Amino acid sequence: MTLRNIALKNIKGNLNKYVMYYLSNTLVVMIFFIFANFIFNPEINNVKVMGSIGALASRVMLLCEFLIIIFTLVFTIYSLSNFLKSREKEFGLLSMFGLTKREIRSYVMFENIIVSIVSIATGLLLGILFSKLFFMAIAAILTLDQEIPFNISLKALLITVISFITLFQGIAFITSYKIKNNNIIQLLKGERVAKPAPKFSTFKAILSILLIAAGYIMSIYSGTAIIFTMFPILAVTVLGTYLLYSQFSVFFTNKLQNNKGVYYKGINMITLSQIIYKLKDNARILFIVSILGAVTLTASSSVYSFQKSLQTGLTLNYPQDISFIEQGEDSHKVIPPETVEDILKKGGHEINHKNKLILLKAHNAAFPTNSDSSKDNNLTNKKDFYIISIKDYNLLAKQQKKPAIALKDEEAVIHSYSFMGPKEVKLFSNSDTINVLVEEQKKSWKIKEEISGGIINADAKNTNTIVISDEEFNKLLNKVHEDKVLTYYSYNMKNWMKSANEVSKIKSMVPKEQQKAFTERVVDFSALMKGMSLFFFIGTFIAVLFFIATGSILYFKLFNEIQKDRQEFISLKKMGMSQEEVKKIISAQCFILFFLPFAISFSHTCFAIKALSNLLGGNLTLYLMTIVSIYLALQIIFYTFSKTMYTKQINHWQ
Repeated sequence: MTLRNIALKNIKGNLNKYVMYYLSNTLVVMIFFIFANFIFNPEINNVKVMGSIGALASRVMLLCEFLIIIFTLVFTIYSLSNFLKSREKEFGLLSMFGLTKREIRSYVMFENIIVSIVSIATGLLLGILFSKLFFMAIAAILTLDQEIPFNISLKALLITVISFITLFQGIAFITSYKIKNNNIIQLLKGERVAKPAPKFSTFKAILSILLIAAGYIMSIYSGTAIIFTMFPILAVTVLGTYLLYSQFSVFFTNKLQNNKGVYYKGINMITLSQIIYKLKDNARILFIVSILGAVTLTASSSVYSFQKSLQTGLTLNYPQDISFIEQGEDSHKVIPPETVEDILKKGGHEINHKNKLILLKAHNAAFPTNSDSSKDNNLTNKKDFYIISIKDYNLLAKQQKKPAIALKDEEAVIHSYSFMGPKEVKLFSNSDTINVLVEEQKKSWKIKEEISGGIINADAKNTNTIVISDEEFNKLLNKVHEDKVLTYYSYNMKNWMKSANEVSKIKSMVPKEQQKAFTERVVDFSALMKGMSLFFFIGTFIAVLFFIATGSILYFKLFNEIQKDRQEFISLKKMGMSQEEVKKIISAQCFILFFLPFAISFSHTCFAIKALSNLLGGNLTLYLMTIVSIYLALQIIFYTFSKTMYTKQINHWQ
C-alpha cells in the first residue's frame, strides 16, 4: 500500500474532520470567483449599463478580493495547524512504521491537494451557478434599467484556480514543518497526559467584569465624544473579554462546583467537571470568536442602521417624489403638470398618488416683515410657513399612512423641519400660540401639536407647515388675492428610485428662475441609496465570511478533542451512564461553546450600537435586532449541525 492509498483511505474514513475545512474553503472560493467574474465582466464599465457606479462597484469588489485572500490565509493556517496537532498520534504511528519526516510531509501535502482540488472545483461550480443570481441582485440593488449580461470570464477562472491552489498548497507546505516525529512515545501519548486543575486569579476575574463594565459605561455616556473615547473603550473591552474567558469563566464554574446543591444535582457533576477544563483550554479561541462576532455584528448593524436611518430621514422630510409650487391657481411658470405626467408615463413609471393642493404663504409675526430668512440658519427656520387646510392635510396623511387629525377653529398643528439629525427637535415647544402674518393680516392659533418632519416636501428655506381648520382656511383664502395663492403639485411613483432619468429630464425643463420652486428626492438621493445598498450587499458577503470563520474555528476545536472526549464518554457509559444522559452533556457543552461567544458578542454590539445611537441622535434598536436575528438563526443552524456530527462520532463506542 502506497502513501497515496493511505491518504485517500484516511480522508474517506475521517470525512467529519475534513467537512468543515472543505465547506469553508468551498464558500471562500465561490465568493472569490463571483466577485472576480463581476470585476472582469466586460459590461461592468459600460456606462450605458452600469453608469459611473459600475467603476465604484468594481473597485470595492477588488478590495473585497484582497480581504478574502487575507482571510483565507489566516483561516487556513489556523485550521491546518490545529488539524495536524490533533493527529499527533497518527504521525507517531507512521514514524514508528519507519516513515521519515519528508514522507510524512508528502503524505500531508497529498491529502491537502485532494481536499483543495475538490474545494476549488465545487467552489467554481457553485460560483458559476450563483453568478447569474449575483448579477441580478446587483442590478436590482442599483435599480438598473437593464440586466447585467451574464458570462463566465476565463480570466476569473484562471485567477481563482491559480490563486487558491498556490495559497492552499503553500500554507500546507509551511504548516507541515510543524510536524515532529523525533519523540515517538510523546506523539503516541497524544493528549492522554493528565492536565493539572485549571487555576484562576480572583482579582483578575473581578477585574474582567470591571473592565467590561467600564467600557460599557464610557460608551453610553461618551455621546458625541465617542470619536475620542472609542479606542480606550475598545482597549478595556477587549482586555476585559480576554480575562472573562481565561479567569472569570474558571472562577464562576469553580464556584458552581463548590455549591453542593448545584454540583450534585443530576449530571451537573460530569458536565461542570468537563466544562471547566474546556473553558480554560479554549479561552483564547472563545475570545477570538467573541471579538470577531462583535466586529461582524457591529459592522453589519451600523451599515444597515445608517442606510435605514438615511432612508427614514429622507422620507420624513421629502414625503413626495416630485413637487413644485405655482403662484396662482392656473399659472404654469414652473412646468405644466401635463408635461410631468407625460414624461413619467413614457418612461414606464406608474404614478401612485398625484395631488393639487392650495397653500397660503405666511411668516412668523415675531420676525420683521422685510427680514430675509435665507441669511439665517435654514436648518431650523422659524420664520416662514405654508398654511394648509385640514381636509388637504388628512388627504396627504392617508397617502403617507399617518394618523388623521381633528382641529377646532382656534387650533393649529405645526409640521416643523429640522435637519440637525434624526433626533426629533421641537422648534416651537416654548410657545402655546403661533402668531403669523398673511398679507399683513395677523392671525393667531393655539398650537395643539408640533410634529417633526413634513407633510409636504421641504423647500430651499425648509418652510414649516401650519394646518388649520377648513373654515379658518377658507376665511383666509377669500381675503388673499388670486395671484398670491400657491398651488402645490406633487407626485409619488411606484418605483421612484428607477425614475432618475425621467426626473432629471423634468428638472432640466424648469426655468432657471423657478428652480427653487421645484423639489425632488430622486436624483441625488437615489444615487446615494444605491451606493449604500451596494456597500451593504457586499458587506454582507464579507460578514458571512467572518461568520463562517467563527463557526468553523469552533467546529475544528470541538473535533480536535474528539478522541479524548470519546474515551471519557466510553468510560462513563461503562460506569452506567445512559445514552440520554450522554446526549444532555454533549448538548450542554456544545451550547456553551457556540452560544457563550454569541452572548458576549451580542452584549458588546448592543453597547456599541447604543453609542452610535447617541451619536446620531436616534434609536437604532430595531435595526440591530434585525441583524442579530439573522445572525442567531445562522448560529443555531451551525450549532445543530456541529452537535449532530459530534454526537455521531462520540457514539461510535466500538
